[in-house]
Amino acid sequence: MSNTNYDPRQNEEMKKRCPIADSELCEWLGKNGCYQCYISSLKSDNKKEEALEHWKVTLSYLPDNIDDLHLSDECQFCKDEKPEKAEYYATFEMAHPEPYAEKGMILGLGKKVRTPIGSLLSIQASIGKECKKAFKMSDVLQLGTFLGFLVAAFVLLMIPQIGQAMANWMAFMPYIFIALMLLAGYFLGKNLAAAHLKKIKQHVKVDLAEIPQIKQMLNRGWFFFQTGSDGMPKVFFHKTKTYNCLKPQRECGDGEEDDMLDNINI
Repeated sequence: MSNTNYDPRQNEEMKKRCPIADSELCEWLGKNGCYQCYISSLKSDNKKEEALEHWKVTLSYLPDNIDDLHLSDECQFCKDEKPEKAEYYATFEMAHPEPYAEKGMILGLGKKVRTPIGSLLSIQASIGKECKKAFKMSDVLQLGTFLGFLVAAFVLLMIPQIGQAMANWMAFMPYIFIALMLLAGYFLGKNLAAAHLKKIKQHVKVDLAEIPQIKQMLNRGWFFFQTGSDGMPKVFFHKTKTYNCLKPQRECGDGEEDDMLDNINI
């Protein structure tokens, strides 16, 4: 979101006083000026420098080619030899236990314990029109079936021979009937969506771990955040990118560090 009150002169003045100015973290957070950066709200320079060090740790666990995911003009989800042209961006969240973070045991209060999440990132990957449609159809099947059963339940209850008969038999029977229809719609929709995903997985990388960069991240200790019953995170789709660059490219390197990190299990 753009900052309508953005003032370049005030922004430059604040940058001069900020210990993380022009750093990797500044580049990541500073799209809308210093007044839109949450680091500027931290009370001390030490806290700001600590945030920068934490960000460097986060970046160190990312593959050097992570930005190829969203910078590529080809769909990252196609299994075909010739991937379709990318027109959208698929977004999902991944987390990592590093850097070390702690909070109170009960609602942030009490004895400090380590939190399971030290880093949380939204990852974007280029996706084509057909692969996006295949993913969305799964949601349509699940939600559509659920809503269809809900509508059917109310329509049936509006028929006097059905609704009145249920009410005469047991006062709460219409409510029980609605609940049963909702359960039926939920489980049927879930099974239809699973069957659809099973069908399209011959051409679409339904399992995000099949994407090389994501597989590298998983090998480095990253994990999918807020997953469903299939172990996959919720995927959202955007027409435009939410960021330009996640990890600045190293000036030099032979990839040895990447090979070592890819074999780490945390």
